[in-house]
Amino acid sequence: MLINEVIQTVKESYYEDLIVAIQNELTLRDKEGEVATADLQKTLSDLNFDLDTEDLIQAVEDSGFASSVDKDVIKLKGELPADINTDVEDPSVDVGAMAGDQAMQDIKSELPQ
Repeated sequence: MLINEVIQTVKESYYEDLIVAIQNELTLRDKEGEVATADLQKTLSDLNFDLDTEDLIQAVEDSGFASSVDKDVIKLKGELPADINTDVEDPSVDVGAMAGDQAMQDIKSELPQ
């Protein structure tokens, strides 16, 4: 095996471990909705993943667990933008009544006349 192949394998393994560590940390902080980039960088540093901010941003994007990331804040994937209306409204149609009416029509159409 060539030295370049060994180095490439080590780099790939390191990056895969980094992605898993990021996914674990973001999953643990899922209830928070967003995480300070510096906090995640410090936590990863404690886990022996020393990254500069640009590399961290790229790795967080590659993890798939964040909807957006910049040098200040990582917004987690489950968080909705503030302009989305989440109020629950009463449905204007009674689906149960519609299903019952359709069932009765079907039964009546199959009866001999």
